[in-house]
Amino acid sequence: MSSIAIPRPLGAALSIAALLAGCSTSASPGPDTAATPAAPASQPEAAGAAAPGRLAGEGSRDRDAVAGLNSRLLRRAATDAQPSELPLGPGDLIEIGVVDMNELSGRKVRVPRQGGISLPLVGEVPVNGRSAAELEEDLRARLTQKYMHDPQVSVFVHERRSQRISVLGAVKKGGVVELSGRLRLADALAMAEGLADDADHVVYLFRRAPAGAVSGAGAAGGGASTTTGAAGTAGAAGTAGKGTAGTGDAAGSDGADVMTMIDLEKVANGNEELNVPLEAGDVIQVPRAGSFYVGGQVNRPGSFLLKGRTSVHQAVLAAGGVNNVAAWGDVRVYRTKPDGQVDMKVLDLDEFEAGKNSPDVQRNDVVVVGKSGAKALLFGTLDFVRGVFGMSKGF
Repeated sequence: MSSIAIPRPLGAALSIAALLAGCSTSASPGPDTAATPAAPASQPEAAGAAAPGRLAGEGSRDRDAVAGLNSRLLRRAATDAQPSELPLGPGDLIEIGVVDMNELSGRKVRVPRQGGISLPLVGEVPVNGRSAAELEEDLRARLTQKYMHDPQVSVFVHERRSQRISVLGAVKKGGVVELSGRLRLADALAMAEGLADDADHVVYLFRRAPAGAVSGAGAAGGGASTTTGAAGTAGAAGTAGKGTAGTGDAAGSDGADVMTMIDLEKVANGNEELNVPLEAGDVIQVPRAGSFYVGGQVNRPGSFLLKGRTSVHQAVLAAGGVNNVAAWGDVRVYRTKPDGQVDMKVLDLDEFEAGKNSPDVQRNDVVVVGKSGAKALLFGTLDFVRGVFGMSKGF
């Protein structure tokens, strides 16, 4: 599994037209991890159709391989989600009931972004991060202190908007999944009805690292290499389970988007350390076979089908070019070697614009465009000024 901290891109006036010939996009992740679906650069191949240079019957063999992988993955999935008290969070709809107290009985409340709710008699009550049972106990204690001897309190969760994951890309039934218990990677793929015929044997797991988290911590187990970094700079590459994870910068105040590449063959073969427990906000992106990924400070991050020779420069353009806060001199290419180690190279888009040859991307490469702190500050200030002047028009 390889993870990469994903910053967010500089909107460049680069022309995409002539350079998209070798690239075609598939669905891309979309949550909190920061990825919007990439628009297809060309019509994708029909599943099973022989691509240029492929032998007759190879598409059929690929489908058979995916079907076998699918079967083994589904056997790794739990028959039922493990029941557990998931924490409450912003967006969740809860109903509070207190026997013999009309002021609180049958009251439905949507948990606000601030994470606390205001109730009659008891006032402000913190909710975010607590389970329903913990909230019940808090309300019971508050009512006992002032109003009732033995209050009967219940908290029922109607909607869990804060506890959702997304499964996207080359799966049979992708979309948003609302968690009702603890799920692992194989469980989520099973809920998406398994891999599509043209799926690759790896998946990308996108997760938001908490603010201040230190990058470079490798996950345990072979087949998972981890690379994280600051919100504006990708960290050094590392390989999980081998004790060689690099240490990058601490994540910024807003945290960092971390991408982890996981080998599904190893999950299907019983590696439980790679069958990772999922967290709210996770996005699982299943790429099409023979694709690469472009993320960070680009306009349309996502997976792109590698149909022919494609340079790193072309790969960035296929993702819509860089955005307003991209660091042109910090384009990182992560490549997993046969021994599981992750190799990382830093490239400069300015040099490619000046005529220097750009290296080619390969299957399963991950290209990340870094963020410029100075540009982020500048555009943040401009947005603030626009907001102030926009507000002033109303007075």
